[in-house]
Amino acid sequence: MGPSQPERPTLDAVAARAGVSASTVSRVVRGSTPVSPEVEKNVREAIAALGYVPNLAARQLVTSRSDTVGLVVAEDQTQMLGQPFFAGMVEGVSAELADTPYRFVIVVARSATDRTWLEDYVRGRHVDGVMLLAPQRGDSFGRILQDTGVPVVFLGKPFATPGACYVDADNVGGARRAVEYLYANGRRRIATVTGIPTKRSSHDRYAGYQRGLAAVGLPEDPALVVSSDYTEEGARAGTAELISRDVPFDAILTASDVNAVGVLEALRTAKKRVPREVAVIGFGDDLDSGRAWLPLTTVSQPTVQMGRELARLMVAAITGGKTRRKVILPTELVVRSTT
Repeated sequence: MGPSQPERPTLDAVAARAGVSASTVSRVVRGSTPVSPEVEKNVREAIAALGYVPNLAARQLVTSRSDTVGLVVAEDQTQMLGQPFFAGMVEGVSAELADTPYRFVIVVARSATDRTWLEDYVRGRHVDGVMLLAPQRGDSFGRILQDTGVPVVFLGKPFATPGACYVDADNVGGARRAVEYLYANGRRRIATVTGIPTKRSSHDRYAGYQRGLAAVGLPEDPALVVSSDYTEEGARAGTAELISRDVPFDAILTASDVNAVGVLEALRTAKKRVPREVAVIGFGDDLDSGRAWLPLTTVSQPTVQMGRELARLMVAAITGGKTRRKVILPTELVVRSTT
């Protein structure tokens, strides 16, 4: 026989060393009920000294909680993982959950197989809630997850999901203000390079563009609208197409800052001067400063705060706390060199 394994330290052993009850140790481990700073310090020191590791599986059986939430990126949105917006939003989620018992895992559902696995995972109560980047128009995945009975909070207002709990930025208002600003500065042929039309953010920013034109009395010209995606390459190609139409334009509102980089590159290739000949406005204010060759005028959205609000709604939905069902955060036009 080999050497016997040392006994695993128990909750009672930690309690005895810290001079408190086992229930107090449990409260510190769970983070469920506040204790005094001195008591928490003594318990944490005892845990470290003994090398105590909570039995999370046993705890889940008792509490029916995993203290874990899922941050889910739906199929066809995987390009978002590399975008500055996603990084800022994750930072906000992480910061908001830091002082709670909850931690989060990122799950990318790229395929039907991924989605089936995730649905089973959620139904099995391996997570206490799901934060879902809003599915695109026509995608029923959000409702499928809601049917599991686990709380679901959306980032971005979902399509055709009545009563959904969600966090979003004022995309419509932000785009409208951008158009009104361009008009006030003498621009009369305002084009737009959109994002993915089936995505909520793209849909709302285009709606804001339309409302802005209506507000200043400009007709919408289909020749000034180019569909793209949320990549530099897509926006560069879209702008090249716009230029090839040989219609006059003196401004471009883009669906994102990453789009704006592609737009600027295409304009530079075509030897169109920015902003003298063409003004450019992005959306997001989450771009690395070195990626645009001119400081970019943009509609700023509070990306980190969106992540915080998403996590806050998630915790409230799990615990039954009182909160709003929807949070729409304001956007702000930030004027720089491209206008």
